Amino acid sequence: MSEMTPAMSDVGAGPIVVLVDSSFEPLIPKFMANRHKEITVMTEAVSAHDFDTIKRVAHGMKGVSGSYGFHVMTTIAAHVEEAAKAADESSIRKALATLASYLERVEITYE
Repeated sequence: MSEMTPAMSDVGAGPIVVLVDSSFEPLIPKFMANRHKEITVMTEAVSAHDFDTIKRVAHGMKGVSGSYGFHVMTTIAAHVEEAAKAADESSIRKALATLASYLERVEITYE
């Protein structure tokens, strides 16, 4: 699990624009807040070597992110989930750092 997926390596620097259906606009603040909370939960779970929690949380993030149109987030969450299945703490930490960076820089545009 040491290699990042292309979508993860594409996160790079600078703003990341995500086009979201305007019907989701009222839900996005809570959606984003929940993703931040989940990163905290997974980070704490890594320290506790609780890979089951990481798998569960990453799996949920993967599903909901795609539903809202955050496809890069879905890809990163899938990587976290796979790394948790392999108990690969280093890959999980790297993917969580990428995910946190993504969330800090994402700019949402509504269509």
